[in-house]
Order: sequence, then C-alpha cells, then structure tokens
Amino acid sequence: MPLLCVLGLLGVWLSEQGYGVPCVFHALTGLQCPGCGVTRMLSALLHGNLRAAWESNAAVLLLSPVLAGLILFSLTRWIRTGSARLPRWAEWVCIACGAVLLLFTIARNIQLFL
Repeated sequence: MPLLCVLGLLGVWLSEQGYGVPCVFHALTGLQCPGCGVTRMLSALLHGNLRAAWESNAAVLLLSPVLAGLILFSLTRWIRTGSARLPRWAEWVCIACGAVLLLFTIARNIQLFL
C-alpha cells in the first residue's frame, strides 16, 4: 500500500514536470487502457480542475470513492481479524468496478475509430 502511494505521488510529480508515465499497453497496441489518464486526472484534482480530471479518466474518477472505501474496509478487516478475505458483497462490488472499467475502456477506444 505505501508503495502504491509513493508511485502515485511520483506519477503526479512527473506530470507536474511535464513528463508522462508511459503506458506499456498503449505503446504496444495504440489503444488506451483503463488507467490511461490517471496521472493527468490526479494532477488536475490537485489543481482543483474537476473538468480536466473528468476528461482525463472519468471512470476512475467516479470509482475512486468506491475503491477507497473498499481499501479502507479491507484494511480495517485485516487489522481486526487478520483475514484479507473479502465478504461476498465486497467481491461483487470489485467485479462491478472491473466491469465498469472494461466497458469504459471499450467505449473510449471505440471513439478513437470514429
């Protein structure tokens, strides 16, 4: 978890310096992955620019509170019980988030061909 935070901060710092975090999927296929634009989104949020954040990656922006809540829930559960296993409802929320990201990825790449 701390590693993800450090990598996220590094990505935002690189974005602020005018560098982007390269996407291997985009470099290989020319298509945008579900995470393309997240660094720009975080940078825009730090500047209070919600519109630019939305345009960078709307799906991750919308799912951020849900994902943050799941992470907080799982950390709390792990600290209390020592179990990292999620309850059934949380697994379904993760599946739903994955489905939303998949549909978003398909939709944003279809726009590239129109």
